[in-house]
Amino acid sequence: MAGQNQDYDVLEVLPKWEITKIYLRCLLANFVILLKWLYESVKCKVNPTAIMRRTIEQTDFPNKPPIFMTDTNMGRHSYVKLENTKLHFVEAGNRSNPIVILLHGFPDCWFGWRYQISELTHYFHVIALDLKGFNDSDKPHWRFEYTPKKVCEDLRKFLIAISAKSVSIIGHDLGATIGWYFAHTNPEMVEKFVSVSTPHPNLLWDNLPRSSPFNRNWLEFVQLPVLPEMELKHTADKILRRCYPHVAKEKLYLSGTNGSMTNNLMEAYKYSFCQTDDWRGPLNYYRNFLFYRIREGEIIQCPCLIIAGNDDRFYKLETVVKSAEFCENVVIKIIEQSGRAPHQEMATEFNSTLLKFLVGKKFSQKPSEIQPTSSRGLVGRMFGGIGTVANSTVKLGNNLRETYAFANPLNGVPNFMIKVIKELAKCKHPQSRKTLALARKIKKISNREKIKLGHAAKANIVGKKLAWFAEKLEGREQPLEPAEYEQLIDLYLQRFDEELEQIKIVQSIGKHRATQHAAREAVIKTTLGSEVQNFNSGGGLELPDLCDPVQFKLFQNWDGNAASIQHLTLKFFSRKSLQSSKPVAKEDQMNE
Repeated sequence: MAGQNQDYDVLEVLPKWEITKIYLRCLLANFVILLKWLYESVKCKVNPTAIMRRTIEQTDFPNKPPIFMTDTNMGRHSYVKLENTKLHFVEAGNRSNPIVILLHGFPDCWFGWRYQISELTHYFHVIALDLKGFNDSDKPHWRFEYTPKKVCEDLRKFLIAISAKSVSIIGHDLGATIGWYFAHTNPEMVEKFVSVSTPHPNLLWDNLPRSSPFNRNWLEFVQLPVLPEMELKHTADKILRRCYPHVAKEKLYLSGTNGSMTNNLMEAYKYSFCQTDDWRGPLNYYRNFLFYRIREGEIIQCPCLIIAGNDDRFYKLETVVKSAEFCENVVIKIIEQSGRAPHQEMATEFNSTLLKFLVGKKFSQKPSEIQPTSSRGLVGRMFGGIGTVANSTVKLGNNLRETYAFANPLNGVPNFMIKVIKELAKCKHPQSRKTLALARKIKKISNREKIKLGHAAKANIVGKKLAWFAEKLEGREQPLEPAEYEQLIDLYLQRFDEELEQIKIVQSIGKHRATQHAAREAVIKTTLGSEVQNFNSGGGLELPDLCDPVQFKLFQNWDGNAASIQHLTLKFFSRKSLQSSKPVAKEDQMNE
C-alpha cells in the first residue's frame, strides 16, 4: 500500500487564497439565482395566471428506463459492490480478451458509448461503466466521496474486483479527466489511454471558453450545495439538448412484439437526469476536481491517443492539442465536422481511429481471422495467420493473400513473395528448419519493402520543400550568398502567413465560426513552430547547399521528381551556420 499511496502524491491542491476566491464568487452567483427565484415567486403571487419558471420547465421526464437501456443487445448488465458503493456496468465480448474500460462524460451514462461497444467487442472484453453518482450506480451524497484520490482508488478496486491487472482506458469529458488522473496515479494498471475531447487537468479548468455552458462561471456557481442541483433539475431538458443536439435527431429502431418500435435516444438521457439526486453526484466531481492539479513535471508513460472535434465549443482545441506535453508517447487526431462528442457524431471515423490505435496491424484483418497468440509457433507469432496456414495446407486457397496482406507494407503481394508463401504453406511442421528459414526470408523481404516505403515517404516530404525553393530560384544562374540564403529561408518560414490570416478572418466573422479550420490552423502552427525552432536554435533545416556552385547547378537541373532527390547532397542549415558561412557538418546523402 505504501507504493500506491506514493502514487497519489502527484495530486496537488490549489493554494488557499485561490480556493477562497472561488468560494466568494460562488456565493455571489448563487445569490443571483436566489433573487431570480424570489422574483418569479412574487410574480406568481401577483399574477395568478403566471406559472413559476420551475413549474414550466418540468418537462415530462420518464419514470422508467427506455427498453433499449435494459435489454442485452449491447451487453450484459452487471454490478460490483465496493465497500459502500455499488457500481453498474455493461460488459460485452469475450472475457479472455484484453479489457477496455469506457468512462463516459457529463451529463451522460454508459449508453453514450453505444456506437463503440459492438465494434470493440471483436477484439476486446468491453466494460462500459456508469461512474459513481450516475445512472444505475450508487449516488453517495457526501462531497468527499468524489475527490480525485477517492475516485481513482474506487476505479482501482473495481479493476481488481473484475480481475483486471491492466486495462486500456477510453474516457470522454469527465471520464477522460478521471482517466488522466488515473494514468498519473496508477500507471502500472494502464496499458493505453484515449482522451476524447478533454484537455489535461492542468490545462482544463483555467482555459474554458466563455461560450461553453460549463464555463468557469458555471464551475464557481455549482460549488455551493443543494441550490445548483435544484436549478439544474428544472433546466435539465434545455441543458441536455444543448449538450447533445445530435441525439435529439437520432432514432433507434427495435423489433418489438407488435412489430417495429421507434425510440428517441434522448429518452435515455432524460431518464438518467430526471431527479435532483441524479445531478448531485455529477456536480460533486466538479466540486472537487476544480481544486486539484497534477504535480509539475509528471509525464504519462503509456501510449496515449487524444481525439477532438474541430467544432468543439466546450473546450479550446489548442488546450486539447497542448495536452500532448504531458504524454511520453502520444498521437493526436482532429475529426472534422465534429463537436463535443466525436464518438457519437462521427462514429465511423472515430471507431476506425480508435481501433488502429488499440489494435494496430490486426485491425486490417477480419476479427474472425485473429487467433490467440499463445497457441502459435514462431511463424504464427511473426506473421499472424501464416502459422495457421503452415499447419493446414487445406486453408491455402484464396485466403493466403489476405493472410499476408497485413504483414506486407504494400497493398498487393509481389509474385516472388507469393511463391515463398506457397512454399511455406506446404510445410507440415511449424518448427521445422524449412519453415523457420522461409519465415526468416519473408521477414527479411518485408523489412526491405518497409525501408523502401519509408525512403519514398521521406523523399516525398523533402520534395515538397525543395519544390518551393526551386520555384523561388527559377531563372537564377549564380549561387546564393549566405545572407541571401538566410533571407530565403526566412521567407520559406513565412509561407503560411497568408493562409493563417485568411483563417483568422473567417473565424472573426461570427461566434459560430470560431473553431472553423481550427484543425488546419493547429497543424500549421505545430509545423512552423518546429521548423522555426530548428532553424533558429536547433540542428537546422535539411536543404541543399545553394551557396556552393556545384550543388546549386545540380539543384537547378533537378527535374522536381521526388525519386531523384537521392542525387542531391542535403545538409542541415541553421541561422548560426549561415551567419558564420559554415553549414553544420551533419549530412544526409539520401539513398534508396
